[in-house]
Amino acid sequence: MSRDYAGGDGATKPPREHHRTEHASLLPGHNGSDAALHLRKSVILLQVSPALEAKSVPYTILVVEPDPASQLELKQVVVGCGYHVRCAPGADEAFAEVMQSNPALVLLELMLADMDGLDLCRLLRRQSTIPIIVVTLRTSEVDRICAFELGADDYVCKPFRPVELAWRMKALVRTTYSNSAGSRHSPSLQFDSLEIRPDTREVTVAGQAVHLTPKEFDLLLALAQNHERVVSSEWLLLNVWGYDDSIRTRTLDVHINRLRSKIEPDSSGPRFIQTVCGVGYSFNMVA
Repeated sequence: MSRDYAGGDGATKPPREHHRTEHASLLPGHNGSDAALHLRKSVILLQVSPALEAKSVPYTILVVEPDPASQLELKQVVVGCGYHVRCAPGADEAFAEVMQSNPALVLLELMLADMDGLDLCRLLRRQSTIPIIVVTLRTSEVDRICAFELGADDYVCKPFRPVELAWRMKALVRTTYSNSAGSRHSPSLQFDSLEIRPDTREVTVAGQAVHLTPKEFDLLLALAQNHERVVSSEWLLLNVWGYDDSIRTRTLDVHINRLRSKIEPDSSGPRFIQTVCGVGYSFNMVA
């Protein structure tokens, strides 16, 4: 069963030691007082950073993590950002939590006992456009590509830096939900049969709604707002994902392919999103 965690005096105690899984020892600072010191430093650093000040909206983050030590560390990061947090140790609990409480974002470990995390990612994506950040011990490129192909928005390998995870989490929450609050107005973008509505984060093709993940929408909007220009892969990684890393260009390729499959009449002969070999991509204003 999932548990609420809000820090302070009302914090729930971490699960007992005998539930610990074998991979917990791989995490940094996982020995006694060192672990406690590591977590305290992480929370202090997150709380004193002005740039990480939480919004007034009390978003809830769902942590899907079977290992007690890893779960505690993720809780500390989430609470340090000012969010509420709920936890689920397995796929069944996680799916029920998403359906019942509709969290703002999911942090997902792939190594679950009752279901492979990739299968859970696929299942969640079929039911919802909720942002998903994979936070896992699985570091292979195959797992990373599969996660993105199944709809994950970001992929973070353990051990992770708490501040970096916090930035990624807050950026994804901000881009996903900021316009829904009506803080600003952006006109719709119309390209032939394709319409993009930044305010509501909606996309239609020939009048039919197209369901995009948060990162897919951000990528499409970035391309559309720079139509008739060639934008580099590095620029897209920096402006959509917040980092420039040539190792992760495959991440961009996967998202481009998914976008084409959803908005192009023929994804094998794209009309909107064009590849510029050796440089990046361009978006055709008139198809």
